[in-house]
Amino acid sequence: MSQIVDWAGWLQRWDGQQAGYLPDREEQFVLMLDIVARLVGEPARFVDLACGPGSISARAARTFPSAEIVGVDLDPFLLEIARQSVPGARFAEADLRSDGWDDVLGEGQVDAVCSATALHWLDPADLSTLAQTLARRIRPGGVFLNADTMRLGPTEVPRLDALAVDLRNQIWSDSHAAGVEDWQTWWDAAAGEPAFTALLAERERRFADRHKGRDITLPDTLESFHKAGFTEVAILGQVADKHLFAAIC
Repeated sequence: MSQIVDWAGWLQRWDGQQAGYLPDREEQFVLMLDIVARLVGEPARFVDLACGPGSISARAARTFPSAEIVGVDLDPFLLEIARQSVPGARFAEADLRSDGWDDVLGEGQVDAVCSATALHWLDPADLSTLAQTLARRIRPGGVFLNADTMRLGPTEVPRLDALAVDLRNQIWSDSHAAGVEDWQTWWDAAAGEPAFTALLAERERRFADRHKGRDITLPDTLESFHKAGFTEVAILGQVADKHLFAAIC
């Protein structure tokens, strides 16, 4: 199958599609890896959390060539794109909502964990548990970074929250009006590729009963990582309701 599929092309197409939702996505990746380098130097162990097809892993492998890079995700289709497209990294299947998911990381602690446009799928309770796991697995002085949608808080700041959502939706609308491929179009194209049939069927099975409650908010995130014991927690960048969140162990 790997001989007849342009895996790298699908990763590139994914990156283009995702840029419609986060137009400064590439700059965010550069900034995230620069923050890692400034805080921990060249990491010995780097984790791409909810890695999808390996976008962060690919960039981390170029930036930190001597690092052990592990990508973690539950989606078998996106993981296969990652495995086929990002040499030098290891990709493992795990459900971040399950106890013991971090066993796939192996023994010992890690220096840095990065994630982007993925953890908003979790419930607030899942995020709290994840923060506690990361507090155990990231070494003292290590860092967690997440570039993702986090509502400002519909109960805490309802007018500003609504404004941020409107601004975000306008960004998406403008991107797609300019011709950037959207999420559904990308997945429809993937469904039309015969080589992906089995992987997509397994993906459908895994996510068939997936339930999501209310959206994670920025207050949820700050509280979860403070309570988990991270020593410093802050927002290092924001566009509408997209935040670059940082937490140091």
